[in-house]
Amino acid sequence: MTTTMSCDDTAQVVVRLDDDAPWMSKASTSEGDESVEMGENTDSDANELGRRARVEECVRDILHGLGEDVAREGLLDTPKRVAKALTFAMRGYGASATAALGTALFHEENLASANASVSESADALANGTHDIVLVRDIPVFSTCAKTFMPFYGVIHVGYVPKDGVIVGLSKLARVAEVYARRLQTPSALTMDVAQALHDVASPLGVGVAFTGMQLGPFAPRRLEGRASTGCFATTNSVWWHEFQAMVALGGEPSDLSRGVWGDMCGVCDDGANADAAFVVNTASASDGAEAAVDATATQAANDTNEAVYNGVLRLLCTLDLNTRVHEATGGKMTAEDTARRFSSLLAAMRSGNLVPFSRIEKSARGDARDASLMKSDFVDGEVRVMSDLHMSTVCEHHLLPFHGTVSVAYCSTTAVTLSRDTLQALVSRHSRRLQVQERLTRDVAEEVYALTGGVGVMVAARAAHLCMVSRGVEKPGSSTCTVTKLGRFACEPKLRSEVWERLI
Repeated sequence: MTTTMSCDDTAQVVVRLDDDAPWMSKASTSEGDESVEMGENTDSDANELGRRARVEECVRDILHGLGEDVAREGLLDTPKRVAKALTFAMRGYGASATAALGTALFHEENLASANASVSESADALANGTHDIVLVRDIPVFSTCAKTFMPFYGVIHVGYVPKDGVIVGLSKLARVAEVYARRLQTPSALTMDVAQALHDVASPLGVGVAFTGMQLGPFAPRRLEGRASTGCFATTNSVWWHEFQAMVALGGEPSDLSRGVWGDMCGVCDDGANADAAFVVNTASASDGAEAAVDATATQAANDTNEAVYNGVLRLLCTLDLNTRVHEATGGKMTAEDTARRFSSLLAAMRSGNLVPFSRIEKSARGDARDASLMKSDFVDGEVRVMSDLHMSTVCEHHLLPFHGTVSVAYCSTTAVTLSRDTLQALVSRHSRRLQVQERLTRDVAEEVYALTGGVGVMVAARAAHLCMVSRGVEKPGSSTCTVTKLGRFACEPKLRSEVWERLI
C-alpha cells in the first residue's frame, strides 16, 4: 500500500511542536539533554517514576488479559522493559525539531554568490537550475498511530538551498529522529520533517520520502510516504526526478572511496615504527597530476608543525588520555607518538591548499596532446562523463572525516577532453582541505567549467560522513548526495536526465 502526499496537501501541513507525551515530562525530553538524544532513561523526578509505574501496571493487566502468567520468569521484568521501550519510542514529544535545526545553519559565501547569479524565475525553477543537497538512507523506526505497532525503514531528505544557507547534515537526521519518536504514519512523518526544514532554513523547496515496512502478526507490509514544499511541490516536478536519481545513486558507504589511508597510512599499521615517516612515491615532472597532488600531501605530512602537534598533545592530556594510549597499544606507543601521527594526518588532509590551479591546467593541456589518456566512461556527442572519482576529506564543522565519490559530466564545443588523472587531481585538490560537501561540489564544478570552455558541467558527489555515526546521531548506512549544474546542464533537464541514467 502506498501513501503519498499530494501537492495540495503540502500547503496545509502543520508541524506539531512541544506536545506533552502521555507519560514523559518535558524535563526528560529537552533538545539540549544529551542523554535523551542518546536514548538513555533519565527518570528525573518522582512524577516520572510514578508514570513509569502506571505504565508497568497497564502492561501487567494486558498480559493477564491475554491469559499469560505474569509471575513466570520470562515475564517478570517484561512490564519494566516495555515501559522503558515505550518511553524511548515516544521521546519525540516535547523535543523541538526547529531548535535542533536552528543551531546548525551555515552561510556559504560562494554558494550565496552562485544563487545570486541564478534567477529564481518560474523558468529557472522549472528547469531545476539550482544545487540540491540530499541526505539519503537515514534509518528510522516509529510507532503507527493507527495500530500502535512499529514500522521501520529509511527516510531521504533533500532541499534546495537559498541565499547560501545550508543545514548541518547530522541535524537532518536529528529532525527525523524527533518526529519518528511519536505516534506517526509514513505520510505524517514525511510532512513533519519537510515542513520543519522549510520553516527554519527557508530553502527554495524541500522533498522528503520514506520507504519501509509495517510489522505485525502477518507478513511485513510495504509502506511509502512522500512530502514536498516549494519547488518540489509542483506537478510533474523536475526536482523530484532529480531527487529520485540521487536516491538511486548506488554504492555502500564503505565502498565509496580509497581515501588518504590507502595511499599514505602504512605507518598506522600495528607493526609500524612509531617514528616512521609517511612514504608515498614522490612525483617527478613527468608524473601525472594526481601523483603530484599525492606528493604534496606526503611532504605536508612529513613537515612537522609543532604548533599543531603541541595542540593535539594538550588535547590528549586534557582528556586524560596520555596514559591510555600506552595501555591501548600494549606499550608500543605513547601519547606523543599518537599526537605526532594525528597532526601529520591533519597536515596531509588539508594539503590541497598548497596545490595551485595552474598545476591542474598544465595537466589539462597535456591531455589535449595525449589521446591515449582519453578514457571517459562514455562519449555521446559533446557530452563526456567520468564517474567514481575518489574523495576523502575532513568536515570543517566537526573535524571528522567524510569520504565518497565524485562524478563529472561536461560538454564542450572545442576538442577539450580531460583525463581521469586530471579530474582526479582536481577533486583531490579540493578534497584535501577543511571542507563541506556542498562547497566541494560547486568548487569542482566551477574549475571543470573553466577548463572546458564554460559550456556545461554537472558534478554529483556522494559521501559517507562520520558525523552521521557519532555525536549521538548514530545513523550508519546513510550518505549525502550533492549536485551542481552549470551552463547547459543548469537549463536542460533532458541533458541531466541522460547523465543520471548513465550514473545509476
